[in-house]
Amino acid sequence: MEARSGNRSVPEVRIRDAAPADLAGALALNERCVPAMNSLSPDRMEWYLQEAETFRVAMAGPSVAGFLICLAPEAPYLSPNFRWVKRRCSDFLYIDRVAVAPPFRRCGLASRLYRDAVRKAGPRFTTMACEVNLRPRNDASIRFHRGLGFRAVGSQDHGYVEVEYMTRPLPL
Repeated sequence: MEARSGNRSVPEVRIRDAAPADLAGALALNERCVPAMNSLSPDRMEWYLQEAETFRVAMAGPSVAGFLICLAPEAPYLSPNFRWVKRRCSDFLYIDRVAVAPPFRRCGLASRLYRDAVRKAGPRFTTMACEVNLRPRNDASIRFHRGLGFRAVGSQDHGYVEVEYMTRPLPL
């Protein structure tokens, strides 16, 4: 089955938990999204597979069309952005990264990944939190998150990047 987006057909995707065999495809997609997202090592991608509350992949046949990684507040994660959110929220699902391959963008796949992650996490969390880049500016991410009802709750300039923190009550 195919989904329609504007004038183009998009192959149907299946969302499921990430498996070790998916990590190379997820890592390659992550690296294609730099600088909108930070680069990752293969070891860090494996860490996410072990530590993430939710690591979901959208598969188009054998290929990773997108992925979403979310962390719980108790995750052993030292990111300054995660720590910023953790100081201000208690029962949050933290979106660490989301990536969608170009042929699948603007087709609702990222929204499906978010809804799927919230469904999988269940009622444990009352807030979804993330950060978006203000410098270098990621307008697509800002529009996407605002469209889902996320609101700015603060910002931080790390020197090499400036981010805006956003939260949204759950459920989506």
